[in-house]
Amino acid sequence: HIAEAVHLQKFTVAFWMGDYDEAAKVSDVAMSFPSAKMPKHALVYHIFFKGIIAFHQYREGKGEFFLDEGNTMQEQVETWAKNSKPFFENKLILLEAEHYASMCNVVAARESYELSIKVARDNGYIHEQGLAYECMGKYLVSIVEVHEAKRCFMSAHKCYKQWGADAKADKLWKDWNLTSSIECMESCAIKHKRDE
Repeated sequence: HIAEAVHLQKFTVAFWMGDYDEAAKVSDVAMSFPSAKMPKHALVYHIFFKGIIAFHQYREGKGEFFLDEGNTMQEQVETWAKNSKPFFENKLILLEAEHYASMCNVVAARESYELSIKVARDNGYIHEQGLAYECMGKYLVSIVEVHEAKRCFMSAHKCYKQWGADAKADKLWKDWNLTSSIECMESCAIKHKRDE
């Protein structure tokens, strides 16, 4: 049980720090233990995070297997959502957004990301609201909507700070160069005022 818990913890840290390749490797080890099949809180998050990772890896061109894995994780969360909607609804909607993004359905992906953000906020899951903003930002970057993506990353940063995840927030800020985004937005606002 201890080895499984250690590997699930490593998986969770790798996921939150954006190292999806490492998270996928550690996940395989964690799930190899017999105790991994027993229901527990960590398993719920493992399934949810693994779905996000799988859809991301599929969009990165790492193989059809990952689309199937993402769909399997989404189906599991859908089953759980029937029994505990307040806890699982935003997670399911975020996985649906990731699925739509993987299928190149821009409209459905956007609507699902936005709904996941709203439902997470309404249910008080500030960390999952931040995660939905971050996932939406990554998707928007992939379809070359960088300005809107930066707004999502800034919102995710704010959520992570409120959650108390300073290392995550700081990494997001650095990875997406959000300082330059603020400077650009400020200079655009000044220019806009001058033009009025």
